[in-house]
Amino acid sequence: MSDCTESLRRRRFLLSLAGAAGLGVAGGCATLAPPSIDISAAQLLDAMGRQFPLNIKALEALDLVVAAPRLRFLPQENRLATELDLRIAQSWLGRAVQGIVGFSYGLRYEASDRSVRMTDLRVDRLDAGSFSLGQSAGARLAAVLTQQFLRDLVVYRLKPEQVDVLQRFRVQPGEVRVRPQGLSIALQPMR
Repeated sequence: MSDCTESLRRRRFLLSLAGAAGLGVAGGCATLAPPSIDISAAQLLDAMGRQFPLNIKALEALDLVVAAPRLRFLPQENRLATELDLRIAQSWLGRAVQGIVGFSYGLRYEASDRSVRMTDLRVDRLDAGSFSLGQSAGARLAAVLTQQFLRDLVVYRLKPEQVDVLQRFRVQPGEVRVRPQGLSIALQPMR
């Protein structure tokens, strides 16, 4: 039996096991690409949605509440963009302002807790009444606080059945790629 035939047979076996665990497998003998973990837009939105609303207290005078994430995939930049509903309560004014905060970020895999996390977060939009990005010190402060509290936020965590399959086949997650409607985490041999 040729190496290619044996490799294809192993790949079919892996595909049958991986399908139940939510792992996608890249095929073909010529490239022998490793399998990947594919995360759909719906799975990602569900995982992120469970973390919100998020309450942020800053400087004992500013309360931020962010909720209702909406995702946009930017595969050409290998980034995700997210918009959140925003509520800014200012204790010194005794009122709250409603608005939207939008930001984009890269993704990285964190092996210690098997999570995909935000990295290189940039606030792109802040609309909240008199607060608007670039027009006031308050807007800049809200943008900095958003970056500080959302930086490194978990956007997805591998499921136990996915981890079991990875360990069984002695592979580990590597690079996270943004696709048009989801994510793909490349798998590589364990070191």
